[in-house]
Amino acid sequence: MSKIGFLIGDADVFAEGNYLYFTNLLIAEGHAISLCLVESLSLHKSLIMAKAAAIETPLQAGQSTADLNFQETPLDDMDLLWLLALGYKSTFLDKIQLLYNLSSKVRIVNSIESIMYLKSKYLLSYSDLFSYPESYASSDWESLWEIIRNRGGKWILKPPAGSFGRDVFIVEPQQSNTRALLQNMTAHGSGQYCLMQRYVEEIAEGEKRVLFAGGRSVGQYKRKAVIDHRTNVIQGARTEACDLTDKETDLCRRIGQYLAGMGAEFAGVDMVYPYVIEFNVINPGGLKTIFELTGVNLAAQIIDRVLAD
Repeated sequence: MSKIGFLIGDADVFAEGNYLYFTNLLIAEGHAISLCLVESLSLHKSLIMAKAAAIETPLQAGQSTADLNFQETPLDDMDLLWLLALGYKSTFLDKIQLLYNLSSKVRIVNSIESIMYLKSKYLLSYSDLFSYPESYASSDWESLWEIIRNRGGKWILKPPAGSFGRDVFIVEPQQSNTRALLQNMTAHGSGQYCLMQRYVEEIAEGEKRVLFAGGRSVGQYKRKAVIDHRTNVIQGARTEACDLTDKETDLCRRIGQYLAGMGAEFAGVDMVYPYVIEFNVINPGGLKTIFELTGVNLAAQIIDRVLAD
């Protein structure tokens, strides 16, 4: 039996998502499971602490979290901690440093290095293992504006470490609001970075979300934008079951090896062949969607591969 803690965000009720699937499966297998609030991480002398609640019976979607008894708990005696939420952006570095200290004693999924460098989208443009859309990043909106003016075409603006399709815009040089959006994305010169990618026309036919566990792909589905240009399910994209082509399978083999080398044991990758659009190393969505589309629950396969490492 292992002592496993899931670091999650604070919420009023349990959502049907990864930690619910994983928690219920691991309880059935006899493991000791705790839910730990990521925003409560703290240092007490030489111990890393968090508010944690032991889970002894299966969780139900919609169940109130008020039923749990969260108490300050040292995390050092856990066998494994699984990071499934980052909490507030303003405290990101504090939490990462606390977890880094803890990682010398406790195995953390995913590795601190993979969270630091794959959560943002900068590292992709430096890899020679796969293709990545032409990209630029700066806190100087004028330099980004000059690139759009000189190179023309469609561009995607997004926060380097954003998620859920928030603050993702498609722009062209002739649009009247392009300069205004660049100014807004860089916080009007106050030091905020904007990532700018060449729009990939093939994404109109759909983007594939591929889940990886233990360095290998375990399942995938296709997302297609419906309401606007964003392929995020939470933003109204349509989903459908899909297979990988032979070329995509080969690409995923290389991606899996890369993720394993970075210590990313459970991740989601968004791809529009031949491009890798981004990595998702914090609680990647897809388990629920794949189950709804195919009837296949990948939780056991993911758990087995992660625990086997």
